[in-house]
Amino acid sequence: MKKLFILAVVLLTGILTVNAQTEKIRFTEYDLDNGLHVILHHDDRTPNVMVSLMYHVGAKNEDPSRTGFAHFFEHLMFEGSENIERGEYFKIVQAAGGSLNANTSPDRTYYYENMPSNQLELALWMESERMLHAKIDTIGVNTQKGVVIEEKKQSYDNRPYGTFMYEVGRRAFKKHPYRWQTIGNEEHIREATFNDIKNFYDTFYVPNNCVLIIAGDFDEKQTREWINTYFANIPRGTLPIYRPDIVEPAQTEEIKDIVYDNIQLPAVFMAYHAPAMGTKEAYAMDIASQILHGGAASRFKTNLDDKGLTLQTQAIIFSLEDPGLMYVIAIPNMGNTPDDVENAVTAEINKLSTELVSEEEFQMAMAAKEFEVAAKLQSLEGKAQALANNYTYFKDAERVNKELENYEQVTRQDVMDVAKKYLQNNSRVVLHYLPKKEKE
Repeated sequence: MKKLFILAVVLLTGILTVNAQTEKIRFTEYDLDNGLHVILHHDDRTPNVMVSLMYHVGAKNEDPSRTGFAHFFEHLMFEGSENIERGEYFKIVQAAGGSLNANTSPDRTYYYENMPSNQLELALWMESERMLHAKIDTIGVNTQKGVVIEEKKQSYDNRPYGTFMYEVGRRAFKKHPYRWQTIGNEEHIREATFNDIKNFYDTFYVPNNCVLIIAGDFDEKQTREWINTYFANIPRGTLPIYRPDIVEPAQTEEIKDIVYDNIQLPAVFMAYHAPAMGTKEAYAMDIASQILHGGAASRFKTNLDDKGLTLQTQAIIFSLEDPGLMYVIAIPNMGNTPDDVENAVTAEINKLSTELVSEEEFQMAMAAKEFEVAAKLQSLEGKAQALANNYTYFKDAERVNKELENYEQVTRQDVMDVAKKYLQNNSRVVLHYLPKKEKE
């Protein structure tokens, strides 16, 4: 009865949300002569406007001897420009009633400002400033080197389990650039020369490697004029843009290891190779992940957490432009060893490739995923980023209106097939994180 009630709630919630999202996201798009792609989505239900730029550069575009540059630039681009004083970027936006931030992934770097509609011109000018002539000088470079190195120490090196993606990546990938993490190597950042950094900017921070998205309440005619004023005269980039086409060799043997860390509780980290984003296999893999760990009725929750075997479990897919990884994380409860937990987690994962999931379980996972997708498209921020992603990765912003349809095409057999192909013991990495005192 409880499961049926949960199913009814999830399905009803999903239906309501999907119905709310039946309205197509409408937008116009065009290119400037310098290659900048522009997407305009008008929505006057809020007095705000999102100005966001996605540069098609991430950690995978880096020189293996100079990793961390994409993330380093995420910081450096806030230093200022020829016309914006050092340290003033945040102050100007906040004084105008707006907010801003940025983030970096292995595949792209994303900058965004959420401004009152009457401050749109200011936001466009500020973004054009750092695309055209960001403040890249010795003071800013040295300052941000220190900031990034300290961030790596605090968020990765000295945080419990903070190194797990690094430890997994270097074992799961032997050739592909996904083997290093976006934060990079601190020695690479420390040793980077001014010319190294300037060349990275001149190569990747160019209009023909960027998409500009305006979403919210704005006058389209006026906005096009401002875009032309502030961006049209920025020179097109002429340096070759490195797009790695490296295909990672198939992993045929399980890789197991122990990592001793500054932790109190042991943990098990697993990583399975996963399909590239946008493929039918990727959508099926996402549903498989939802079935394993996607709510109160998921397999990990009911069969591991609720039974006291684990304190916490997770299954996370990092959807990437090239084939990436699905991470599984489990922290043993008191009285259970990492081996116990590894075996129990493995048993749950293996069921996906040997037993067809029930219709009830499949529909619950589908409804939850559709709810998640639709919910993201309810906000200006979500719509702007979805448009940016779909253009950057697929050169097809219209995919934003097909995301739910792509999930709806997944079948129970697809879930089993993707599990048979990817979720196998001989193609995974398993790490047991143990307290350092156990090594001693």
